[in-house]
Amino acid sequence: MFEEPFRWMEAISTRHSYVREKLLKGQPVIGVPYNEGALIIGFSPQPKKIFEIYDRIALGGLGHPADVERLRMTLLDMAHAEGFNRSSEDVTIGRLLQFGLAPALKQNFEEIQRAPYLIQMLLAEISHKGSAEFFRVNYDGYWEKFKHGTVIAGDSKVRERIQKAIESTDFMLLDLDKSIQSALRMWEEGRKKPKLEEDANSSVEDNDQAEEEAEDIPTDLKEAFDSWNLEAAVLNNNTGRKCLYRTLSESEISALKLEVVQ
Repeated sequence: MFEEPFRWMEAISTRHSYVREKLLKGQPVIGVPYNEGALIIGFSPQPKKIFEIYDRIALGGLGHPADVERLRMTLLDMAHAEGFNRSSEDVTIGRLLQFGLAPALKQNFEEIQRAPYLIQMLLAEISHKGSAEFFRVNYDGYWEKFKHGTVIAGDSKVRERIQKAIESTDFMLLDLDKSIQSALRMWEEGRKKPKLEEDANSSVEDNDQAEEEAEDIPTDLKEAFDSWNLEAAVLNNNTGRKCLYRTLSESEISALKLEVVQ
């Protein structure tokens, strides 16, 4: 009887390790503001990883595609039920997370007989006051709110490097094109190991590099554009429509590639 709490804690620790290992190869999804709204952008081997949830809400996800789709549909149903039962102004990410998704994720993760969700999520929202807000949601239901943008990534060190770059950049002074270019540069730089880390972990670096080369993972923007799909969604305050969400067209992405790939 006395051993049961320790067995449960050990099982939870094992689940954390299992999910993190499965998410390790998940490529960064970046959400940042710009002078007219908010942007979510990321590369992936296959579409889709960026979605519309409601008029003013967008979702970026990484992890198992089935889990991303399942939770996307959960959020979508919750948002429309909230809008129907109350009002569209009551459909906010904070309410969807606090009263719906986060408790469900936590319960799923702590029930050790059930398979955990293999997912991280980034949610962006334009509030009814016109400000951009960003939320990072973990597989165990823990979530954080950011005003200046955030990132999700399978590798925690990559996430930390990109997050520092986001916090040191005033995206509100940039237009959409400049924000996209800055976010892509952060994506590229964030995946590079700092020199000090390389020197301190040379043997680990060799193993990581060998694994990366074996799997043909793109190492820069040119390779990423050539090998993967770039997805980008914009929430624009100045559309004049109720729905602020739109995705970048293929022509816009092609023009963007010419600007950032040298």
